[in-house]
Amino acid sequence: MNYKEVFNKRGLLKMSLISASIIMWMFFYTSSNISINSIIIFDLPRIVTTILTLDFLFFLLFFPITTAICIALSVGKDKHVDLLEIFLGITVGFLASFLLFTFSSNFLLFAMFYLVSHLILSILTYNKFKDRGNLTTLANFANSKIVLLICLSLFLTVFLIILPNQASYSEKMKVGLVNLFVGDDISNWLGTSYSISKASTVSAVNFITEKEEYQRLKNIQNTDVYNYIDFMEDLKKEVSEKTSKEEIQRIYANLDSLEVKNNIYHTISNMPLMIVFNQFFALFYAIIFATVAQLYLSIAFSLIGLLYVYIFFRVFYGKKEKED
Repeated sequence: MNYKEVFNKRGLLKMSLISASIIMWMFFYTSSNISINSIIIFDLPRIVTTILTLDFLFFLLFFPITTAICIALSVGKDKHVDLLEIFLGITVGFLASFLLFTFSSNFLLFAMFYLVSHLILSILTYNKFKDRGNLTTLANFANSKIVLLICLSLFLTVFLIILPNQASYSEKMKVGLVNLFVGDDISNWLGTSYSISKASTVSAVNFITEKEEYQRLKNIQNTDVYNYIDFMEDLKKEVSEKTSKEEIQRIYANLDSLEVKNNIYHTISNMPLMIVFNQFFALFYAIIFATVAQLYLSIAFSLIGLLYVYIFFRVFYGKKEKED
């Protein structure tokens, strides 16, 4: 391997493009204010606000560019030169981004996995290109592999971030779920809760009163039976009437937001499924996170990423596809 090739004009251009692409999507990443931590604790209001911004949209559009450049570089004559260029380009890009922008220490872990993923990708695509000699085959193969590698990187990143403080993150996630359904103003939630409870009562009362056994009770001359029938008929009439918002507030006059949230929190915590989820929170959440990310990555790299690969291939190698 001739190391001088790494630092000639073409090599410097390749590394500069890789570094610039990382700085570009990292800028939009930080501008969008999204963070791994906010996703882990299920801060849905912040997540929704973030994904609706133009900064986050540009982040999604530019994120595949770095990978596209690395795929194009994998068809170079010397695999080791290309690997070194990718290593230096990504490393310089992340170092510059960390100096220019503010990141949490958790992102450093993802940056390391991201670098390793692209080095592996370069090796795989280089060998595959030599076998097939077709750019379309190369791009499709490489895009499928990088989706898998980045999903694995995200899985390991989230898992290793959560694992040391698994109990704390689990508690924060449950609090996030409670805040999602119950805000500081609980009046609307109480109305919904009361309506659901009332509908369940109506269904149960109708089920009983429509039974043949209940109808036969009306023919029995007994004071206790009469009292029971009167009670059921009054209950049926009461639950069938509409209830105003003021009446609901009067019924729940002694409840406040904190009490309701605490009750819901303890209910969620005591659910059998949630107990198991808490014990393996890091593993389950990492799987969920990586699965959701795969949906975006599969679309982004199969459509946008493929276009970027063709663009950079033309930049590096001209109009003619390289054949081995």
